[in-house]
This record gives sequence, C-alpha cells and structure tokens, in this order.
Amino acid sequence: MVQPTRPPKNSLNATMRKLYNPLGFTRFYNFILWFIFAGALFGFVLARFMYLNFSGIFCSRSPSPGNSAAPGECYYYVNFNQYKVGIIMHLATILPAGVLVVLQFTPAIRHKAIMFHRINGYVVLMLYVVSMVGCFMIIRHAFGGGLDTQAGLATIAIASIVSFVLSYINIKRLQIEQHRAWMLRGWFYAGCIITERIIQISAAQIISKANNYFTTRPCYQIDYIYNTREPVLAIYPECEAYYSGTNPGQQALVHATMNNDNPVEIGAALGISFGMAIWLAFAIHAIGVEIYLHLTPREAERLRNVSYQRQLEAGMRNAGSAGLTVNRLGDAEDWVPQQRKGSENTLVGHNGAAVNDKQQQTS
Repeated sequence: MVQPTRPPKNSLNATMRKLYNPLGFTRFYNFILWFIFAGALFGFVLARFMYLNFSGIFCSRSPSPGNSAAPGECYYYVNFNQYKVGIIMHLATILPAGVLVVLQFTPAIRHKAIMFHRINGYVVLMLYVVSMVGCFMIIRHAFGGGLDTQAGLATIAIASIVSFVLSYINIKRLQIEQHRAWMLRGWFYAGCIITERIIQISAAQIISKANNYFTTRPCYQIDYIYNTREPVLAIYPECEAYYSGTNPGQQALVHATMNNDNPVEIGAALGISFGMAIWLAFAIHAIGVEIYLHLTPREAERLRNVSYQRQLEAGMRNAGSAGLTVNRLGDAEDWVPQQRKGSENTLVGHNGAAVNDKQQQTS
C-alpha cells in the first residue's frame, strides 16, 4: 500500500485515499483515468467473452441484437476455413489479452510483483500479436471489407505493434519512461475499437434518419442472412441472376438504415459507418494519449531518473539515455539527471553502494 507523504486536503480526499492507495496510486487523477480507461476496456472485453461460443452465439442462425456478428459477416466465417480460423484466433487471443493488460497498468502489481508483471507482459504481447494475425486474416470482409476499413484496421494493428516493439526495446535498455510512453501509446491505439463502436452506432443512427444512404451487398451474403430464396427476390429482384447461376457474384443495391427489421439494411448501415468510425476513433485516441503524455512530464522525469540509476548499476553507456531517447535520435539537448543538478555526482544504488556516474561513463 502506498504511504502518502502529504496530508489530505479534506475529508473526501482522505476517504478516497483509502480506495486508491491500496492499488498503488499516489494521485487521485491517475486513479480516475485508470478507472475510466482500464475499466472501459475490462468491461468491453468481458461483455464479449460470450463470442467464444462461436456457433451458439457469435454466428448463431437466430442471433440476438448486439450479441452476435454483424448481419451477413458469418457467411465468410462459416463457409471459408481461412476466415473461420482467423476470427476464432482473433477472439481467443484478444479477449484474454484485454483482461490481463489491466493488471499491467495497476501500480500495486508493478511495484510488488515485478516478476508477475514481466511474465504477464510477455503473455499479453504474444496474445496481442497472434490476435492481429487473425485480424489480418479476416480484414478483407470485416464490416463490408471496404478499402477504408482495411486501411484503418491495418493502421491500428501496425501502429500498436510498432509501439509495443519500441516499448520492449526500451525496457530491455532499462529506459523506463520510454517504455511507459510507448506502452501507453500502443494500448490507446488498440483501445480505440471501443470508441469506434460508439461512433459507429451513432453514425448508423444518423444516416438512418437522413434516409438517403445506399451501398451494395453480394446476393450470396443476402441469401445467407435470409436462408431462403423467396424473401430475397421479393426485396432484391436483381438477385435472380445469382440464383439462376448466370452471375454468381451478383450485387444488390441495399438501403443503409436501422429504421426497420431488415437485417440486410441494418448490416449495411453498420458497414458503411465502420470505416469512418475507425479512423475518427484512432485520431481521437492518438491525440489523446499525446496530450496525456505531455501533461505528465514530472512522472516521465521521475522515471528517467530511475532509469539513470538502474542503467548506471547495470554498467550501461550513456546512462539516462541508453534507450531510444530523443537526445540520441534527434537534436535535443543532452539530458541532465537530477543528481547532477546538485553539487554531487554520485547516487546510491539499490544495494546501498555509491555509484559514481563519471567513473562509469569513462570505464
């Protein structure tokens, strides 16, 4: 449990400390941010664990609204092995990764169970990478598979994986503040799928009120949704070419709206909203995480001084900047550790021994 060094400002602050100090938080705003973002991810993932019942729920022939894949998507998952393997691989890895990563951002676990933090981190990253492989396997037909959707999902996958790689490189170099920054970026990018859902459903409702959005859907997908020929031809007579065999790839013009019970039109409304929603959500999260990182320079500076100490003890060159720091890669001024800003150039290591940084740098 964290022991506060400052007296509480009021009785409310004293009461809240009893809640967030045992979790390892020293500041209330950090706890609130953790509660909102980690809590949203945790709840979102838990609500989708039922999707692991692939045939009974996710691709059920009689789905409940909101409890299954978008109308028509399971045509590809149940009829083509590569898409079925991809979606199951994605769900079976991203869902446990989403639960376990919440533990990574809980300070009490990072501070008191370092070995668990490391092992759990490796497990989470492995699960996430596998889930992205599954994502790329199904990306061609996700929510219609438009180029905007494919590009958006690929950008998020690549951006998050690159961030995790940079985070891993930095922690191996004991550059803790850069490890923190890139890990936050990676999971904020990955977490934009939650914001995307909110934007997507809102956009689908908006275009339904506009009542003038249309798209196309292949007749074989529409046939899969209705599972019988008569209603398909009654609503989409152009699909006769599909049933007669003259054009197996026949497309039908579909009204994108959620104002009725037609699952084809509901799926179309969700599909044409997805690409826009994923790009907008990604922009919001990418900007948001940079704002947070720029508003917490004291925490970054504190962690960099911790990195400096640990890099000295490990005998690394350029202690304080042994990882991928801006003064090594760009034209920033050399970073000066807190210990050098005073009159002394030594600091005490973890084992209590004094470590002279000038001697280390020249050795």
